[in-house]
Amino acid sequence: MPPWLMALTICATLLGAVVLFLSITRILLLLRESEVARLPAASEADVTFNQAGSYVLHVEHPRFNMALLHSDFVLHDATNGSDVRSSPVIFHTTTSGFSTVSISIRQFEVGHPGVYRLLITGIDASSDLSRIELIFTRPYAGALFLLIVATVFGGVCLIGGLVFTALQYAGKL
Repeated sequence: MPPWLMALTICATLLGAVVLFLSITRILLLLRESEVARLPAASEADVTFNQAGSYVLHVEHPRFNMALLHSDFVLHDATNGSDVRSSPVIFHTTTSGFSTVSISIRQFEVGHPGVYRLLITGIDASSDLSRIELIFTRPYAGALFLLIVATVFGGVCLIGGLVFTALQYAGKL
């Protein structure tokens, strides 16, 4: 067994472990830091934005809850009553937990800091909204994609390094 090959597989294993750890912790930090506001689901709610810019509306609900499936979301400027420019999210980001799911719905372009009113229409009258929350975040889909790629790369290096190291110790290489 060549010593350079053993050193290479050990380095790949260590690199994989470090990249995997850093990318997973960064994903968790990204999800936590990007959140701007969290509101209970209601037909009307006020939200305050401290900065102008793009914001993404996510709906966090229990698994298989379809209460807001056919709802429409509009954000009004509270000072002048005008609608904030928005567009549907084409590539939805979904964050799943054991009991809840958060999915991105719309992206809003807030023109200036201040108080805005979120209006939701199309809510089923018999729906229980008590366990549903509306979350505004800064856009993070691109960074999340890169971090997922880094996580996969770290996992491949870690597992590949472990397998090749074990094969070398067993004399199979």
